[in-house]
Amino acid sequence: MTERQHEFISTFEPLRERLWRFVRAMVFKYDRNDFEIARDIMSDTILVCLEEFDTLKDRQAMLSFCFTVASRIYRAQFVRRKFWGLYEEEIALEIPDSAALPDLQADVRLLYEALDTLPLKIKEALILFEIADLPLEEIRRIQGGSLSGVKSRIARGRTRLCELLGAQAPYEQETLLARGIE
Repeated sequence: MTERQHEFISTFEPLRERLWRFVRAMVFKYDRNDFEIARDIMSDTILVCLEEFDTLKDRQAMLSFCFTVASRIYRAQFVRRKFWGLYEEEIALEIPDSAALPDLQADVRLLYEALDTLPLKIKEALILFEIADLPLEEIRRIQGGSLSGVKSRIARGRTRLCELLGAQAPYEQETLLARGIE
């Protein structure tokens, strides 16, 4: 192991149990003591803390840093699970839909297949904006990054979907202004 890793371990080890209690309490609040989620968050937290260890100016702030990382990881997973965790492909396919015409069903299936080819962040931004109807600022908080990055992902996703589906893109400026994107 390198000197940096030894320093991280010596700084982190005394705090490990307190961090574990914090993560378990946080998970218990919403997920009713799901230890698998708690272990995943703990692992992700340790990895991020190790990667960002050099940016920490004061080693005394390590516990606060770990708590912040853990809560951000959990919040990101919780929000994603809120939108993605309720959907199961097998169950969705078994739900009868008498109102949808066969050609509409085919179009929807093509749209889902095209969405699945997009990169995850672009797909997520498009779904949150177009289907969940979240404001851009909320999407930025969920995905991180900048507001212009979210706008770019949405625009690139729309363009790519039009290419994949062989559709002609509507007048982009008018569409963006109508939804509040400038």
